[in-house]
Amino acid sequence: MKQGILLFSCVLALTACTGPSKEELRRMQLLEAQRAEAAALAAQQEAQAREQRMSERSKGAHAAWQKSQRITDKQVAALFSAAAETTLDPATTYFVEFELQPARYNYGSNKQSFTIVGMRNLPNSTDYSPLFPDEKAQYQPGQSAKSVLEFVLTEETEMNRLGQMMLKERGQRWVAATLNFKNYNSLYSDNSEWFWEPGLFDDLSWKTTPESAYPYTSARSLKLQMGLRFCVISDRCYLESTYRKHPTHAVRAEVLSILVADKKSGKIMAEFIREKE
Repeated sequence: MKQGILLFSCVLALTACTGPSKEELRRMQLLEAQRAEAAALAAQQEAQAREQRMSERSKGAHAAWQKSQRITDKQVAALFSAAAETTLDPATTYFVEFELQPARYNYGSNKQSFTIVGMRNLPNSTDYSPLFPDEKAQYQPGQSAKSVLEFVLTEETEMNRLGQMMLKERGQRWVAATLNFKNYNSLYSDNSEWFWEPGLFDDLSWKTTPESAYPYTSARSLKLQMGLRFCVISDRCYLESTYRKHPTHAVRAEVLSILVADKKSGKIMAEFIREKE
């Protein structure tokens, strides 16, 4: 009897050691091939969707530049109205234009740098944490708040004694707040000559010669056109704050496109496009 039990145990052990049968192996190989095929198809579809998104955003940005299509004060008022959530389409792209102020040419790095007039750089911005919450900050001691850029959409201005338009004393500001694309690398460009500066003093640089940069810097003709998509959920996408005693009304936005272009000739110098949805 003991010999029979021993023999049966040996048979079971031998069967276990032989591994999967040929049929099981073929089935596993078929499943693996199907998974690989499905993954390749999904990657192909995502790549096609990405190319289509970028193409549409690029075409929209070029058309807006050619037509001088810019967000109006009336549209800004609608964006900050109580009815924005129900009356505005969150998929609409609005275009805003800013001046690029040139710095002195950097001979050591062979580059011409610019700052964006009308933009405020807010690294580790706890003020904007309600709009851009960082979940990690709740669990990791010392975690910094996210870096945010603030762009002026419109503001209350008045003319000073020199005939210049200035922000009115205690005048209100209406701004768009975005994640800092200079640091987070959310925009794609195939032009290596133009690149974002991560620091606080310069925003954008052009790898070029002083002779090539001079016609644009001397005329101060370079502009930055930004395509924005706004979040209009009333209890999640708006923030009231104060900047140097100026009441500031902010709305969360995503940057879909940026063009650097010459206002004098109309020439587009560089292009940055958001790849993701």
